Amino acid sequence: MKYKAWILLILANLFWSGNMIFGKFSSNEFPAVWTAFLRWVVALILLIPIAQIVEKPSWLQIWKKNRGIIISLAVLAIVVYSYLMYASLQFTSAANGALINTLTPALIMLFSLIFLREKVSTFQFIGLITSFIGVLIVLTKGNLLQLFFTHYNKGDALMFLAVLCWTAYSLVVKKAKGIPPITLVAMIAIVGTILLIPFLFMQPLQYKEVTSFGIMGIVYLGVFPAVGSFIFWNQGIKMLGAGKAGITMNLLPVFTAIISVILGQGLVISQIVGGLLTIAGMILTSIKLKQVSPEKSMAPQLNV
Repeated sequence: MKYKAWILLILANLFWSGNMIFGKFSSNEFPAVWTAFLRWVVALILLIPIAQIVEKPSWLQIWKKNRGIIISLAVLAIVVYSYLMYASLQFTSAANGALINTLTPALIMLFSLIFLREKVSTFQFIGLITSFIGVLIVLTKGNLLQLFFTHYNKGDALMFLAVLCWTAYSLVVKKAKGIPPITLVAMIAIVGTILLIPFLFMQPLQYKEVTSFGIMGIVYLGVFPAVGSFIFWNQGIKMLGAGKAGITMNLLPVFTAIISVILGQGLVISQIVGGLLTIAGMILTSIKLKQVSPEKSMAPQLNV
């Protein structure tokens, strides 16, 4: 069961790795609020029938019992997070966005410790630091001093706020118990998409500026990060906890580097070393999971 959780979380981050690249395509042609809205419209076309076929939920009953947490998650993940992320990509580079996102695992672990009382073991802490160093090596191409000479702008500030918002979402979603995972994402998306509608009138869409690349970006964002990643992430958190799941987000820059190679960019030794360190950090965390008592190892499964 634990290995299944790790696989789900790795897949979630694999799909998310294209978020910066395709999000940049879309953000160049669509206003941020339209990118967020259209992304989730595409996602809902898939989510609603999939949830109905696979999980056969009682939509109205689930809504009545969980409307508070569903609205909270929709505001955090769909309205605020999505808007801030795509707005930031209008002002900053995908590389800077990836750099700021490396703060996510540390923030999730820190706030899980404070608010959820999740224990942080020595192995988890060492694994987090190892992965973090690996990520920095990937992003700076081996020149860590570059961090102090990188130009940061308001897009970076918006991305940092998005990271804080995602951290809050990752903690709150742990409380969404008894809701089938696909149904949960679908209901969050329905509420969030409705909440985004009034904001569409504040940023009119310029149809003449839309190209096939922008549309391709929207479709990718709606199918893979929105549907696949959200379902896998929610399930992974329920099985492992927010702190452990957050470690896997250090894979984002590694997967992004791999995608860049596939798209024709070169691979340098620093990316290989950094990627190996990132994976080593995850292995350290997973090794510790094997050593916990049977009672503790079964506890997260009760929330699935």
